[in-house]
Amino acid sequence: MVLGSSVSIWKGIEKRKSKDQEHLLQWQLQEREPIHRFSDMKAGDHLVRKGSSMGDLINYEHHFLCIGTDCDGPKIIHYYNTPGNARKQMFPTSLGSGTAFRQLGKVQEMTLPHEDFIKEGELQTKGKEVERVVWPEELRRYSVEDVIERAQRRVGEESYHLTKNNCETVVMWCLCGLNISLQATPLRKTLCEAGSAGVRTIWQGLQQVPKICTELVDDAAVAIGRTSSAVEKVALPELGLCVGVAVTLAVEAIMAGCDIRDAYKKWKGEVITLEKFIEQLVDILLLAVSRSGGSIGGMIYGQVVIPIPILGGFIGALLGVFSGHVAGKTPL
Repeated sequence: MVLGSSVSIWKGIEKRKSKDQEHLLQWQLQEREPIHRFSDMKAGDHLVRKGSSMGDLINYEHHFLCIGTDCDGPKIIHYYNTPGNARKQMFPTSLGSGTAFRQLGKVQEMTLPHEDFIKEGELQTKGKEVERVVWPEELRRYSVEDVIERAQRRVGEESYHLTKNNCETVVMWCLCGLNISLQATPLRKTLCEAGSAGVRTIWQGLQQVPKICTELVDDAAVAIGRTSSAVEKVALPELGLCVGVAVTLAVEAIMAGCDIRDAYKKWKGEVITLEKFIEQLVDILLLAVSRSGGSIGGMIYGQVVIPIPILGGFIGALLGVFSGHVAGKTPL
């Protein structure tokens, strides 16, 4: 049942564009109240637990909904990964095909404290604090009973999506009917910044290639000018190997940069999802590193077995491409 006091407000909100809805709710839902005891959780509460990943590079909030309490403690409903599924997310079954995110979450009911989520005494652990999101009275769209009933209807769902159907979108839908994630926008911004930093690093590396080549040419001139034939026999193969390594790294960096740019354009053009973009980014970097390592290893091997720089480089290129594709497609 929709609360009569909020009908006109939500009619206005629903007429807004999705971005405007996000900005409005982000502004309205900033206030938080710390939860110090499990007894502080009440039916209908919108609760969050802070967390981080990638060495605190990405901060996030796990959203869950309290549906009541009993003698054991508060009962909650949320989209949650079991420990086994979390391990699958960190180590996907196939590097080539990426992670099946939608299979890694399930809307489930849980009683707190819980060994796999919040243990006794962990409510205000630094970096894992639990808080209540304060909803202004004028934004309360449904009664507590209706919110709980809506949450129970979602139990058992297994259609998780990193940005479009996550823990927050479920709670928001239960409370106001909008399938919206307010933390997805900061997450996308963080990922884009990380991607931009990576591209800048590659570009800075490419800018050093002319300098490296100039130094190699100078070394070659010195080596060729030496009169000792023994020194020449050592210097020229080393020169060939250095040039081969520099060219390999430059080519792989350019190829990876182009592939990342293409994947980014597809994501921004909504041809692929953020989830798919991340999968492609991981695959591109993995293949570039594998091919580079294989090529350089092949060059070294080729020069030892067959001391001809060109042939060594050719063998290295073949080994690099083969090892890169094997590493990218072999199941773990």
